[in-house]
Amino acid sequence: MEAVDPRSLNPAHPRRVVVVGGGYAGLTFVTTLAHRMKVSDDIEIVLVDPRPYQQALSELDLVAAGTPRPQFAELWYADVLRGLPVKVVYDRLESVCPEKDCIEIGPRGGPTVNLTYWRLVLATGALPSVPPVPGLRETAITMWSVADAMDLQRAIEEHFRYGVTLCDPRERTCAISVTVVGAGATGVEIVGTIAARLPPMIKHAGHDPKELTVNLVEGRPDILYDLPEAQRIRARRRLQKMGVNILLGRKLERVEGGVAYLEGGVEVPSPVLVWCGGAHADPDAVQWGLVADNSGRLVCDENLKAQDHAAIYVVGDVAAFRDPATGRVLPMLAQFAIREAEHAAEGVLHEARELPLQPFVPNMHGEFVSIGPRWGVGWMFGLNVSGWFAIVMKRLTYVMYWVQVGSFRLAWKRTLQMLRMRH
Repeated sequence: MEAVDPRSLNPAHPRRVVVVGGGYAGLTFVTTLAHRMKVSDDIEIVLVDPRPYQQALSELDLVAAGTPRPQFAELWYADVLRGLPVKVVYDRLESVCPEKDCIEIGPRGGPTVNLTYWRLVLATGALPSVPPVPGLRETAITMWSVADAMDLQRAIEEHFRYGVTLCDPRERTCAISVTVVGAGATGVEIVGTIAARLPPMIKHAGHDPKELTVNLVEGRPDILYDLPEAQRIRARRRLQKMGVNILLGRKLERVEGGVAYLEGGVEVPSPVLVWCGGAHADPDAVQWGLVADNSGRLVCDENLKAQDHAAIYVVGDVAAFRDPATGRVLPMLAQFAIREAEHAAEGVLHEARELPLQPFVPNMHGEFVSIGPRWGVGWMFGLNVSGWFAIVMKRLTYVMYWVQVGSFRLAWKRTLQMLRMRH
């Protein structure tokens, strides 16, 4: 790996592959292509990202309410790309100019630099979707970055320290209250980790853990709609056993004075409010002159190429790829982002070697959701799994990803970090 100034690159390189975004899709593409290409392919790989590390979003719950070490959810490019022929430009994408086969990079509203490409891979991901609910944007902590996870950790500690000084038990209970809105995988994992981590902390401080209130709010009738019904039932039972109050079928109407007001006149004390209500594609994507769907994701064909632009691949959360079997756009899941990136890397190699492209065929082997550090639910190869086995399988997916994008050395290093974490 080499960090470079884009102005130092040869503008006439015949096979420069520019990858924008270093999330699950972007980093998988870069490492897959770097490992599989040959010298004779004459490919130059350039990764463009303003950050020097990938934020491992699926591991944020372990930082938000677990370890105080945010580095666990950060994969630094210098560590992952060590020894690979990859050039990294630490900057942001301003615009795409397909008619010139180049992109413009630079700070928002500032001067830009042109970077030419032979093939362009857009993997800029998504951002949390926060609706215009009064008081929500000003109050809630989203869960989409390491910074978000650290904000939640600090907020929990701050309100705990304040709450335990109150004399009135009712006031104390309201002050030591955490509400998570959104019961998809992210919301359930966050609320499960909070419910597991906070009671021991409160008890250690000499207070009654029963004073803690943890709420999970979902506007739909159930949680975890991506999982089979039997697993949703198991998840609800586990959360309730952990003391989580689950409020289903009630949408958030407003947030005011540390209280979340729900439909039906329900008031939920929420001095700490976490918003996990979904995501939308990189909002800048619709400004790049490429075809986008109604949700703002970039439309791509069966080869993961942007509509009407043969030199541009789109992968990950920013891509609107329709499953040929169902006709539906693939959901924003890390496993789809990784598989799309692998396929796109193979596509670039096929083009460099003048071989025919193969259409992308999506598939899922399983999905796992943790509910606290030591228990989970999910499925694999058509079989439902729960308990410690589901957690082992979820953690194993981390290890497999670390091996895929990095090495056995990286996987071993991060596995030891995970095992040493204080749950």
